[in-house]
Amino acid sequence: MIQSRKHESTMKLVLYVFAFFMLWEWLRPVKELTDANNMTVFIIFMALSMALHFFRVRVWLRFVVLACFLGFSIHFLYYETLILDTTWLFDFFGKFASDVSLLFQARFLEISFEFQTLLVFILLWLITYLLHYWITVKKSIFLFFIVTVIVVSVLDTFTVYDASVAIVRLVIIGFSMLGFLSLFRLSSLEKLSISVPALRKWLIPLMVMVGFSSCIGLAAPKLDPQWPDPVPFITSYSEKATGSGETNRIGYGVDDTKLGGGFENDDTVVFRAEAQSRHYWKVENKDFYTGKGWVVSQESDELYTEFVNGEEITGGTVYPPGVKKIDLKASVSVKLPYSHVPYPESSSLNKVNAPAGEVYRYHFITERITSYKATGGGLKLKQLELAYSMPRFDINELKKVKMRDGIGMGPEFMNQYTQIPTAFPERVKQLAGKITAGKENWYDQAKAIEDYFDSGEFVYDQNDIPYPNETEDYVDQFLFETQRGYCDNFSTAMVMMLRSIDIPARWAKGYTEGTQINHNGERVYEVTNNNAHSWVEVFFPNVGWVPFEPTKGFSNRADFYYASSEPAEAPNKQQQTEQTVQPATKPVPTKEEEVSQESTTQPEKKAEVNWLTEHWKSMIAIIASILFATLLIYRFRRRWLPNVLIMLYKRKKDDQSFTKAYMALLTQLNRMGLKRPEGQTLREYAEYVDSYFHSGEMGKITRSYEKYIYRGGQNSEEWEQNRKLWENLIKKTIS
Repeated sequence: MIQSRKHESTMKLVLYVFAFFMLWEWLRPVKELTDANNMTVFIIFMALSMALHFFRVRVWLRFVVLACFLGFSIHFLYYETLILDTTWLFDFFGKFASDVSLLFQARFLEISFEFQTLLVFILLWLITYLLHYWITVKKSIFLFFIVTVIVVSVLDTFTVYDASVAIVRLVIIGFSMLGFLSLFRLSSLEKLSISVPALRKWLIPLMVMVGFSSCIGLAAPKLDPQWPDPVPFITSYSEKATGSGETNRIGYGVDDTKLGGGFENDDTVVFRAEAQSRHYWKVENKDFYTGKGWVVSQESDELYTEFVNGEEITGGTVYPPGVKKIDLKASVSVKLPYSHVPYPESSSLNKVNAPAGEVYRYHFITERITSYKATGGGLKLKQLELAYSMPRFDINELKKVKMRDGIGMGPEFMNQYTQIPTAFPERVKQLAGKITAGKENWYDQAKAIEDYFDSGEFVYDQNDIPYPNETEDYVDQFLFETQRGYCDNFSTAMVMMLRSIDIPARWAKGYTEGTQINHNGERVYEVTNNNAHSWVEVFFPNVGWVPFEPTKGFSNRADFYYASSEPAEAPNKQQQTEQTVQPATKPVPTKEEEVSQESTTQPEKKAEVNWLTEHWKSMIAIIASILFATLLIYRFRRRWLPNVLIMLYKRKKDDQSFTKAYMALLTQLNRMGLKRPEGQTLREYAEYVDSYFHSGEMGKITRSYEKYIYRGGQNSEEWEQNRKLWENLIKKTIS
């Protein structure tokens, strides 16, 4: 053993520090790959846990300290009240109870951030204990080191995380720890007494070797990759699979560069909205079509504007003064948080007010609104209050647009929103011209293309939708080959057909209105992943962006009407349908009515807190009872577990049951206190057990076990005899 206790403690401290930094490598990618931006509490938690293990603090005190820090961290991250105000604690326990239920139902996306954070803390807690065990007991860190290298390598390969420096750190830390622990393990096994000079002779060459090899590895010239990049291979394999009908889960996504493939339904709730009208919910637009999907043409910082929580929005969608608008409000409760803000499509958004909101960024091209913390980093909101103006579109006004160059439309705008790929199929243009032949204005032309998709040739389908091959255009494939698809197929085809005849259009995406439900007597729309949707917006210079709905089976929720002051043609059947499908709005309440309504309707979250406040004693008693019962069951498992094992193996007659039963007997004997020393043979151990119980049953069953292992198999009579011997022995462990 090492002669100096002081030096031994110092070396062990170095090992704990190395282990801490190795575990830190697991957390570094989290900030880059997720919206989490406050990793300090997790790092402090790891350091505190490692310190408590190093100083051998009693288990109960260690538990109390870490539990207190955990509670403080959750309060710091998610609650703005004073920590002594117990309402936050009741709120957390309420979410904990519901999240446990969601966990067992495998509805992981609906779990609250507080519970997710708790799980991360528990995971770090367990890993720090394992590190402590591997360092002090096993004296080997190889497994954790290899797993860490694999995790970091996979993240570097398949994500945007750059692990170049991380790999160097891991090599230095890992090989240093392996060298240290090899010395400790050798001294422990061989009962060697290692002096401080001998320790230097071991450690100095180790550190020189690790440092020198690391420097050589960094400075030496490097060959190009000798193996092919696995990402393109996996991607190509995936594309082949999807070409034959791969099924993805439906829902909102940010990557639209490659459209196609089938979808399966997902009824996960994204948000619930208490709104005054029925309408789509927009997230963003995209303006550049590649032939395979959609991207954003420009992403510079100059295209963003910022506004703070509750501030009047400037620079958003603005409709001319002649367009009638209705001022409305909506309250959105987000169940599947994102950092983007969903808002009513085709509306002028006036204000965003969120309890946890701080700063919002608005992109002029995509019209995407993203929430941020004032200190930087994305912020996922759970509750939103929106104030917006919903336009009403006069069809007579829309029909006035007949010329290419209207008010406020320059060459740059037209080039952007009539963009088509260089190799865009000519037959798509010809089809668009054929459909709109004889139509003199943009509205009638857009309606003609929209109505074209209602024909019997097109089928709405989410299954087995192929991807276009390398030389095939996504729109061309849909229009002339498959004629089957979902919203992305219909909406993209309409946008590109409009652009091919020089009508500016863009691709919009978000959610449909959802399903109306009754919630506390209010009209609430529940929006799930199944409501993810895309549609078309056409620009009219005298009106602005107007939504169209080409997808078969869906209805346009925008408000179209004929101005009574002007004579108009009798609306056709399609227009009559539009007029009957207008938003079901209710009168906008006055300020007095709003105050009255707010005073009589309590938020759901507040009701939960009040319920917890009233029943907190019962909840604590129930939780304590469950924990106490679990502790008793575990503490006295030696008394009830044998009976369970007897019932389990009583009717089993296969050969594998004998080996499993024998191993269970060894475990139960060890639990009883008859521990088998390391290196002792089974026969020697059987003699010891038989001498303890004053019987020969353990010897007989052990000889049968050895016979079974070396010969393989046994007949039914042998199993029956061994089962009776095994049952007698395992019953004796109960007392």
